[in-house]
Amino acid sequence: MLIREKLKVAVLVINYNGKHYLRECLESLKNQTYSDYDVYVVDNGSVDGSVEYVKGHFPWVRVIAFRENLGFAKAYNETIKTVDADLVALLNNDTRVDKRWLQELVSAILEDELIATVGSKILLYDNPQLLNHAGAKITPIGGGFDIGLYDEDCERFNVKKYVGAACGAAMLVRKDLFLKIRGFDEDFFAYFEDTDFCWRAWLHGFKVIYVPTAIVYHKFGGSWGPRNNPNRLFLGQRNRLISMIKNLEFKNLCKAIPISLSYDVLRSLILIARRNIQGFFGMVKANFWIIINSKKIVVKRRIVQSYKRISDTYLKENGLMATLKECIEEFREIEFT
Repeated sequence: MLIREKLKVAVLVINYNGKHYLRECLESLKNQTYSDYDVYVVDNGSVDGSVEYVKGHFPWVRVIAFRENLGFAKAYNETIKTVDADLVALLNNDTRVDKRWLQELVSAILEDELIATVGSKILLYDNPQLLNHAGAKITPIGGGFDIGLYDEDCERFNVKKYVGAACGAAMLVRKDLFLKIRGFDEDFFAYFEDTDFCWRAWLHGFKVIYVPTAIVYHKFGGSWGPRNNPNRLFLGQRNRLISMIKNLEFKNLCKAIPISLSYDVLRSLILIARRNIQGFFGMVKANFWIIINSKKIVVKRRIVQSYKRISDTYLKENGLMATLKECIEEFREIEFT
């Protein structure tokens, strides 16, 4: 491990009308074993009294309050530019962290100056024997999926390893590298912005690592509701397509497009069969968004491809990008179990 002075950490808890989550989350942050850190609540224009509640009950927590809901991506980008810290931990409000959570993340990031992001082991709050996230893989059609989702926690998830992406619900980033990579894509608003960021970190030549000893309990879906919520479907569909177009090499993008279209057709048929018509139209809306904004996405692609140092082949060969078989198995498990 590199011997360095202790680095200052800013823990950013993002919040939008989540007053009912804040007490447990903030109390779990109060007695971390890592000492040099400040806690911020980044409030996205809440109207439920969240800001007043934090100021009244947690005077040691700093509040950065935006007038409107900027979304996950822009709110974090704006905040990370201004905080006085070497490292920044991102945390959802619907979480509770282990007392060694921050210490374990910082220890891992100090092992290699090329590590841009460290991800946590995230357990389901209501059933902590089951996993929410043990690292993530990038999919060849632009999305990402959580390793171990709904699996029973066991030894195979206790291995520290490089992963394609970390979950933005509980991860640590180097501030300087976050800014160098241009932060989160603000067009994403929310969903897959963490996968896209980690993907671009790898393409820059940096690394993303999963640390199983950094433990978090997550009320999965607490902020946005169920997976087939129409707004979630819109954001997820749009954002994975942006990532796919931006980040894949041209030859692999050509291969990905027909697979992506097949996925869209299958997903649409399932939504219609389940009478989730609003969800279906959310996906349609996302595709129209991509068409209307295609010129902007192409510009973003040129930027990403101009600094690319790591090939798609490297990501695949090192298990950072999922195989098509893995994606099919993951889709089947989520949709039909």
